[in-house]
Amino acid sequence: MAPVWGLTAGMEIRMMKGICNCPNIPCTYRNNCAACIAHSREEGTLCNCMEETAIKLGAELPVSFPDTEIFPDNEGMSRRCAQLVKECLVKKPDALLCFPAGSTVIRTCEILKEMQNKGEIDFSQADFVALDEWLDLEDESENCTNFLKKHLYNPLGIRPEKMHLFDIHAKDLGKECARIDEIIFQHGGIDLMLLGLGMNGHLGLNEPGGNFGDYAKVVELSETTMSVGQKYFSGPMKLSRGITLGVHHMFETKQVILQVSGTAKKDIVERMYKSRPTDEIPGTVLKLLPGGKVVLDEAAAEGIKNFFD
Repeated sequence: MAPVWGLTAGMEIRMMKGICNCPNIPCTYRNNCAACIAHSREEGTLCNCMEETAIKLGAELPVSFPDTEIFPDNEGMSRRCAQLVKECLVKKPDALLCFPAGSTVIRTCEILKEMQNKGEIDFSQADFVALDEWLDLEDESENCTNFLKKHLYNPLGIRPEKMHLFDIHAKDLGKECARIDEIIFQHGGIDLMLLGLGMNGHLGLNEPGGNFGDYAKVVELSETTMSVGQKYFSGPMKLSRGITLGVHHMFETKQVILQVSGTAKKDIVERMYKSRPTDEIPGTVLKLLPGGKVVLDEAAAEGIKNFFD
């Protein structure tokens, strides 16, 4: 199924007018924020200036939209994501893959199983690394690991030694984060990472206000995540902390696919597209990732179509 419409990476619109005269930012690109951002994109690095301050002082900064595809419904969106996984494995059968937990990914997992049954995809050499996990749960039976075992690992017959999971009971969680980081480094980075978008714009459990430079880390959950996260459990669950791959891993991933579905996500999708890259909306990092792609259904994309009329 072809997308309803798509955007190519680098589409830009101009926001604001004038030149940045900020006296507080030591910058070799003073008075030319657009050149600074272009340089950062070319080098694959983050801008090191405070863009919000620059904007307030009249900077002219380009807003870039990530490579985006929009499909009529969840089925089309899910099939496209499954196809991208297949393409990755055709190129590299022993790829390192990373999947999220959550309802959005379920249909994609089902399609991958269907493709496997037909002999269209082979996971036998692939490895998987966990994206994130809840910490301190009183009942872990419905945590992210068990969700993925139910919907992905077990149906696909993934062997335990091919699943690189966080040990949430490790005495030193900092060392556990470093262990997972090292596994990723030894594989030469993640080949394909599939992500969902939180209601507050989080990716994995990278909450607003985090650092785009972080690798795996332990996080304190936001009020939004603690509240919205209840939908993943059959009964009330006390949520407080999590452990997650950091955004830095996304910069080093060959292909990052952000999969978003449903009307409930249209407001955060719109905010993400209207905003410049900011750690206050982690999803905006897709605008900086050379291998980033956003795959939406029409319901989630409702608020952004008029950007391109």
